[in-house]
Amino acid sequence: MINVFPSLMNCAPVEQHEYAGTVGGFLESKGIEYKSRQVQPVTITVNGKVIVPARWATAKIKKTDDVQIRPIPRGGVLSFIRRIDPIMNWLLKSMSPRQQQNNTTGSGQQLETSDTTANVAKLNQIVPELAGRYIRYPDYLTPPRRYFLNQREQWLEFLCCIGPGQYQIDANDIKIGETTFAALGADAEYRIFQPGESMAGLSAQDIWYNATEIGGTSSGTAGLEIPTEYTGSNDGGTVATEYAFNGNAITITQPADGQWADGLRVGSRITAIKLPLPYTVSGISVDRITGNFQELLPLAVDDQVQVEGVPISATTVRIAAMELDAAGNGWVELKDAAGDPITTIPSGTQYITFRTAGITYYTVTAKSGKTINVQKWAGSPTPVPPPGWPGFATVTSTSATVDADTSSFAGDWTGTFCSAPKGRRTTSTQIDLFFTGGLAHVSDEGDIEQRTVQLEIAYRDRNVGGDFTIIVKTYTAATLDQIGYTETINHPSMEPEFKIRRLGVGSASSQDYEKVQWYGMRSFMGVKQVYPDWTTMSVRVRVGGKMAGSAENKVNVIATRILPVIQADGSFGSLQPTRDIAPFVRYIAQSIGYTDADLDMDELRRLDAVWKARGDTFDYVFDQTTVKEAINAVLGCGMAEMTVDGGLIRPVRDEPRTVFEQAYSPQNMTAPLRRTFRKKSHDDYDGVEVEFMNAETWTKETIMCLLPGDLGANPERIRVIGATHPTKAWRIGMRRRRQHRYIVWNYQFSTEMDAFNSRYLSYVPLIDNLKGYGQSAIMENITPSGAQALVRVTEPLEWEEGKTHVFGYRREDGTMAGPYAATPGPDEFHILAPIPQPWPTISLDQEPPHAYFGTTERWVFPALIKNVSPTGLDAATVTAENYDARKYLDDDNAPPA
Repeated sequence: MINVFPSLMNCAPVEQHEYAGTVGGFLESKGIEYKSRQVQPVTITVNGKVIVPARWATAKIKKTDDVQIRPIPRGGVLSFIRRIDPIMNWLLKSMSPRQQQNNTTGSGQQLETSDTTANVAKLNQIVPELAGRYIRYPDYLTPPRRYFLNQREQWLEFLCCIGPGQYQIDANDIKIGETTFAALGADAEYRIFQPGESMAGLSAQDIWYNATEIGGTSSGTAGLEIPTEYTGSNDGGTVATEYAFNGNAITITQPADGQWADGLRVGSRITAIKLPLPYTVSGISVDRITGNFQELLPLAVDDQVQVEGVPISATTVRIAAMELDAAGNGWVELKDAAGDPITTIPSGTQYITFRTAGITYYTVTAKSGKTINVQKWAGSPTPVPPPGWPGFATVTSTSATVDADTSSFAGDWTGTFCSAPKGRRTTSTQIDLFFTGGLAHVSDEGDIEQRTVQLEIAYRDRNVGGDFTIIVKTYTAATLDQIGYTETINHPSMEPEFKIRRLGVGSASSQDYEKVQWYGMRSFMGVKQVYPDWTTMSVRVRVGGKMAGSAENKVNVIATRILPVIQADGSFGSLQPTRDIAPFVRYIAQSIGYTDADLDMDELRRLDAVWKARGDTFDYVFDQTTVKEAINAVLGCGMAEMTVDGGLIRPVRDEPRTVFEQAYSPQNMTAPLRRTFRKKSHDDYDGVEVEFMNAETWTKETIMCLLPGDLGANPERIRVIGATHPTKAWRIGMRRRRQHRYIVWNYQFSTEMDAFNSRYLSYVPLIDNLKGYGQSAIMENITPSGAQALVRVTEPLEWEEGKTHVFGYRREDGTMAGPYAATPGPDEFHILAPIPQPWPTISLDQEPPHAYFGTTERWVFPALIKNVSPTGLDAATVTAENYDARKYLDDDNAPPA
């Protein structure tokens, strides 16, 4: 059962689902695209165990599993939550890609174009394409590796992708934030690699997996605190009910699950080991004791020992005489310090604990499982290891006690954390340690003196378990500056898990500076030395106190794409930096396998000359999108669009026209021309506000586009991509504004096969025979009449007094000829016009020419074809809009100052 909760708190689920499969499969079944997200807004547990996002695609769940999905309060996500039933609606919205008004899409998905302002990793995503000249925050190819080169220098290095193909990049255009690498001097370095160039020997190519559990915390610390004390209750001497002694080894034998304190370590101090053994007390003065004295060896007459466990007049006594074998078996005679007999010990069998007198303690020399090995220290005032000490007799005791000094324990463990992702093995792990306040002792006189801290780093294979391999690191310094260390630990191939603790309890004195944090951990995952198709860049930067953390992922370049460009003879030349529109259109087509044979190269070459003369360019970085949307975005900066004509990709530019193409009138329309006026309302736009990227500052700006009479109170807001200069953005906006004001008529008509001769944005004349507008007819005859042609038509012509008139006709190919100045003929069916030779052929073998007539101002409706929709194989429906030259009047102007 999958339970969806509204928060991390203890609460009831708001949704429940029965499901069997994978975690990712469930999310996808709800329409949630989670794979493209860098950070997931939810946490998912299965039977109480957290499933990391990297495993969602493969982690299997059964209908009997307890699966919980809860939102994570991170980065303000919860501030946008509204009460929505079901809550899965919110999950879907928060996990799906954002929708923006961009030229986007990819395989049916709407995905935004690349306006990122930080270096990010784009796992399993499309590599962005840079066109023209644009700012680029390269994507990470290797996880950024932060390490301490020495105590005071922390460096960051990574490899990143500028993009497919080649680029021209000036050194002054390679920056971190707003600062050039050159200005950073020795604190920063980079190197650019061309596609296919080897990076052998470059450390930035190394792929390191950064363990996400290690690093900055919500409490504001830079890393995980390594405790300075041991907080466990087990001190090693109060939990066992039975010990087995054998030489210098002490083993816990009861209870069965008993164990030494986790903080007890090699070097820890045992303050007292009390091992009561049976002894026989006898003698005239009750001063002879027989038994095993191995723990006291080596022992000599006049040595002092301590006696515990029986009533005695003096706990510290002197050996007056003795007779012991090498194993410590035999007898000793005891006297008090004055040499008098000991008379208060009861005779017979007694359980007595003997210990060497003076300062006596033990240190742990080894620890494994339930067994520790100890070393005895004795003597006053400076304890030394007794030479030849054989340890304890071989005995098991239920009354023995072992008292440890917890101040000598290791601190609590920090961890355990895995340094490699699940299923990946590594042979090298780096661990970063950070002394936040330096490492020093400040004397009473204010002198900064050395201080030493020891840490124990433990690791093992998480798939094998068992004992940890221990590495002890010692750090000594005398500084109050922050310092750090990066330890590289080479180990057998494994999936390692690590934990760290402090050896010995830290000082609580305000004069000691020794706090240490576990700052980072990463595992080596291999190398990739060559990227055949991409331009890449290695980056190495000194960070820490040299640069704000917020700038470390702001490495950017201003690059110009290198492509073949169209030469004066129309051919494509060698590679060179270019911002031209046509080369990138061609590149997009070629990127999916098209060739020049699939493009209308004649029109592309013609428009290339137009764009170059106007200074039209395209500068942008594309993320995921379709080929069509990308080409249209590029052509849009040249006031053009993409069409497919005759199987070829053809760019069509909306530009001023003077020559009509095919003509349409009732003579070739199969239904009357329908004209629709776009009625104005109070909601109409009164301006256009254009958002664009300004290449001077690489920030988004807006510019207002207004016509006389506009207040700009209700502007249409559009985003222009590819135009990075205010004038270029303004021209596009003004074209849009003039479109709103002057393009106000829609036309629709039908034809037989005639309309198949028209293309998208063909400039055509439309004739409707409305009274007061143009007339159409069939040309019956054309003969000379002086310097003019006398034309007879099938319909009577209506002349308007005081107006000038024109005449035109349809050629054999369907295009318009004319208009020519027209004067009346001998009757209403004749017209005189200066029609140049050759005149049209009028024959019964072909359709006669169509004739068009009217006043100069209103003889046709100039229009641009918007769509031709076939109706079967021999007919078509056409939509068009009015043509108005005023639409183009700002194409070469500049915005007002």
